[in-house]
Amino acid sequence: MQLTPTRKKPVLIAVHCLLTAMAWSPSAQAAPATAAVEPSNLQVLEDKGQYWLARNRYDLASQMFNKMLLVDPDNAAALRWQGLVELRKGEVQAAGIWAKRLQGLVGANHPLALELNQAIELAGNKRQAFAELKYLANSERVPADLPTRLQGLLDKPPVGEAALQIYGQMARTPEGRALARQRLNSLSLQFPNDQRYRAALAELGGGGAAVAANPAATPSSRATAKPGALPVNKANGGDAPGELAAGNTVVAPVNTLGNFEQGQQLSDQAQQARQQGDLASAMALLKKAISLNPDYAWFRFELAGLQNDLETREGRIAAQQTMQDGLAIKADPDMRFASALIAARQNRNTDALTLLEPIAPADRTDGMNALVQRIQLGEFRAQMASLEDAGRYNDLATLLSQPNPWRAEPTVFAKQEELQERLRPRVRMGYEDSAIDGSPGVSGIRSTEVPIQVDLPLDFEKRLFVRLDQLQAKAGQVDVPNATNFAQLGTTVANDPAIQSRFLTQNYRGQVLGVGLQTDTWRVDLGSTAGDLPVNSWVGGLQWKTPVGDNGSLRLDIARRMVGGSVLSSTGAIDPLTGQRWGAARRNGVSAVYYTPLSPTVDFVGIGKANLITGEHMPDNTELNLQGILSKAVYQNQGQKVEVGASLYLWSFQKNLRFYTYGQGGYYSPQAFGSFTIPVTWTGRRNHWSWRLQASIGASESKEDATDLYPLDPQLAAAAAARGNATRDAGGPGGGTSTGLRAQIEHRLMRNLVVGALLEIDRSEGYNPDRAQVYLKYSFGGLFDLSVPPEGITPYSRF
Repeated sequence: MQLTPTRKKPVLIAVHCLLTAMAWSPSAQAAPATAAVEPSNLQVLEDKGQYWLARNRYDLASQMFNKMLLVDPDNAAALRWQGLVELRKGEVQAAGIWAKRLQGLVGANHPLALELNQAIELAGNKRQAFAELKYLANSERVPADLPTRLQGLLDKPPVGEAALQIYGQMARTPEGRALARQRLNSLSLQFPNDQRYRAALAELGGGGAAVAANPAATPSSRATAKPGALPVNKANGGDAPGELAAGNTVVAPVNTLGNFEQGQQLSDQAQQARQQGDLASAMALLKKAISLNPDYAWFRFELAGLQNDLETREGRIAAQQTMQDGLAIKADPDMRFASALIAARQNRNTDALTLLEPIAPADRTDGMNALVQRIQLGEFRAQMASLEDAGRYNDLATLLSQPNPWRAEPTVFAKQEELQERLRPRVRMGYEDSAIDGSPGVSGIRSTEVPIQVDLPLDFEKRLFVRLDQLQAKAGQVDVPNATNFAQLGTTVANDPAIQSRFLTQNYRGQVLGVGLQTDTWRVDLGSTAGDLPVNSWVGGLQWKTPVGDNGSLRLDIARRMVGGSVLSSTGAIDPLTGQRWGAARRNGVSAVYYTPLSPTVDFVGIGKANLITGEHMPDNTELNLQGILSKAVYQNQGQKVEVGASLYLWSFQKNLRFYTYGQGGYYSPQAFGSFTIPVTWTGRRNHWSWRLQASIGASESKEDATDLYPLDPQLAAAAAARGNATRDAGGPGGGTSTGLRAQIEHRLMRNLVVGALLEIDRSEGYNPDRAQVYLKYSFGGLFDLSVPPEGITPYSRF
């Protein structure tokens, strides 16, 4: 972003030119010669400059870095820091002057010049793009491609300030976090004396890079250990920032390593030990560093962090005690801040705020203010999450509508937008075609359904929905000579004049209509079949869902639903001899679905159902089934997951009513059925697409009891016997192998329009159903996000 020119700019540029001239003037160059300033004193100046920069005292920071230039006009580090100071002040143009001078001195590819130029780019022409990515990084739904988009901001891999900013945002996704750790670790190894990378790694939980301590290293090449860290210059007899005040112009020589420098070397060794997994040695080294600098907060912070990372009760207590001991020695702002950071890491948020409370707001650093805001925002987010988890969206809307300091915060703002989406009317529509092989007019079925659902929000929680499904169920023309097992045709001859030809075609058209009320926790609905169907009867149900444990869930249903599988079981049929109607089976019962993750990669689903099946002119029947499904993720990356599962299914009916003679139900009802299936599933989402592909193979065993073909009427059985036709089926064992293929895909065409399709094919002995559906989902004015996995429109007949 280009700054708007103002009258200040020429003056500002002139001031910088004057400072530059001073740094290059003969008198300025003569001063260091007479004072014989050693490199270690330059490091003291650099450390003090960073100290004031971390506290937003840009004037004092600039003075420290300018003194470095008075000592060494070609000091690239000082030029870099002066440019970064200007960026902190928002002076992009002034920072560019320092960058040009630095680039002329060391070249454009030098790490310090590259760092400053990249920081200027992020604050300048890439500012808007970076701001948008930061907003996405802090949103509730962080895009999976965030790391890729962040990497594309700059032409070269980021270093320095740009690296800290970009990798800090990249860590918002699991993949990005791993990549950020890798890149920061590489930078830490490449620049072992720049401990900003180590500090950033520690913030990401990745520890520090393995950097060997070298007591003979040139001090001027090393940066400060932590934001706010100030070296204690024991050699000069000082132990506080005031030892080298902003107005001082002469720096006394340091010929030996002070306690602080020794502590830093011990800290470096501790980080190396930690990288090698030797935590005991790391803690021992840090304890020695603390003994040399008992009032220095950040060595204590590193030790307490290690102790806390042991993830034991003793470790947590030791970490807390380490910081309490420091507070007893010197409760200065740094010690309070470091202690507050450890308290926040241990979720002792109240303690963290109490520790920072004595520090006046004007004296707080950006880091302190950020910690306070993070804690307060975290508590506000927890309150939001609690209301959302409980399904109390009306209360959540009230909370967000009240004046609070977080209303413009990206996460909160995104939540407000999500709430508004809950007030958008929506419509879902599909077209489904399904078929099951079988005898024409009897067991064969070809169904066409057009499900339509309209959702009308009543408030942020409750939605009224209306179902207007069209249903066409076709079994085809009954072949009378071969239909002795259909209706009452087995009791007469094929050319009986009483046979009504208009009823030989078992094709019916009608509707399944319903209305319901739904929240995220429960759903209640009531509906009925209607139109040109042999038997019309009501359906409906009550559903309730609740979380169980940390990440599990339980869903309970009490419902009356249609029984599919044939025209007879779903819509009923008409007897061609008498015009008598029967069938239209309905499941009346309860079901439970329990889900729990057994590990990060293994899930379990348990399903149990118990039903009483009733229908027109047919015997009641009871149904029980149990199913257990285990699935393990064998691959997961970039929004994709591949799972291998195992499913055990047990099923039992009291009566065998699968035939089509008058009084039978036309639905498969074995007295014992068991199957074992192994599915392999690939689920994913990329850009505006989501998908789910599943292939399965299985084996089953079943047993059917003998059954009367006319269970309600002995006279019909006698008439069939008189014609020499069967009146009873012997039943027997069954089973075999099975295969299945399911494919689902969704695409978001526009912000508020999603289209999708699904295909299901099953193949087993005597049962070969196929189903295909295309559908669309539309939101009036709002966002309709993709479903992962894709969700088709379930017809009301299969609710």
